[in-house]
Amino acid sequence: MYAEVIDEADVQFARRVDRQALAKMTREMSRVSNVRALWALGTQWLVIVAAFAAVVWVDRWWAWPIAALVIATRQHAMLALMHEAAHYHFLSNRKVGDVVADFLCAFPLNMTTAGYRHQHMEHHRHVNTAKDPYWASMQQDPSWHFPRTPMRAAAVFMGDALGLYAPNHLKVVLPWTYWGRLLGGAKPKVSAAEHVRYVIYVAALLTTLVMTGAWLHWLLLWVLPTTTVMMAFFRMRALGEHPLDAEIKGDETRETRDVKGTLLENFFVAPLNCNYHLTHHAFPSVPFYNLPVMHEELDKAGMLEDGVNRFDTYLGKHNSLVKYLTRKPATVAEALPAATPTPTPASGVRMPLHS
Repeated sequence: MYAEVIDEADVQFARRVDRQALAKMTREMSRVSNVRALWALGTQWLVIVAAFAAVVWVDRWWAWPIAALVIATRQHAMLALMHEAAHYHFLSNRKVGDVVADFLCAFPLNMTTAGYRHQHMEHHRHVNTAKDPYWASMQQDPSWHFPRTPMRAAAVFMGDALGLYAPNHLKVVLPWTYWGRLLGGAKPKVSAAEHVRYVIYVAALLTTLVMTGAWLHWLLLWVLPTTTVMMAFFRMRALGEHPLDAEIKGDETRETRDVKGTLLENFFVAPLNCNYHLTHHAFPSVPFYNLPVMHEELDKAGMLEDGVNRFDTYLGKHNSLVKYLTRKPATVAEALPAATPTPTPASGVRMPLHS
């Protein structure tokens, strides 16, 4: 069962890469492994439970911020798994995948898989254009506008960590939430099955909190990180995925990036291979655990170029995202190679990448 996402990257990718040669590998890499997906999900929750338990066991004030930081990284990973479900390659059974993703990924973060999916598919179809909901919302929010000086860039991420930009982030995620869809009119309309699932989830959460009395733990170790530290990680990852340029260049393959990242960087900023974003756009049917293989194929095809659509690290000294974000605007044209122009496809024409 493969995701069917067709976007401008498919057209550009087809012009530069032998699609026939990669067709067999793409199909093989698009096979869903329930074991690997559930192992990834179980691992995140194991770390979360361990962090909560450590706070209770240690019973010292300094354990709280450490646990909150660790939990924020795993909440970020849960977003990545919800993303997998949005593409219908979390579990081999799509309906079961949506149920599991809602209960164990989306609902705990006050989101819904179907709500996220609706906007995310629009992002894939119209990436980096006015019809891309992510691009459009970021254009209206000055905090997303880079490059900045190192001090001003650090101030933005510190603002995220302190929750100063929480209202801005809420505007973006509101259409993904249950209440945003129910009362705000966001699409798609909440289904009967989702109503039932959400009621069950809220009842289970309230029952657990009442029986354990862990209200403070839930607020400080779960709710607070989602609106503060996790959003700082999310911003760094999102800034690495697409350059937010007001002028649309029309070549997604050079306006979407892969960042290799170090083990520590990826633990915090890009869990579960989120760093292979160009690879994901080129092969949207491929689950997260197979993206490194397809990344290598893009590299072999000569699709990746340092400083344009490939960075080695997020925070390093050489070919890093942070160097790109804090570059001097006046030297951008000189520092970055010019993109090779590609003809614009005929209106309405879409070429599928996958068979």
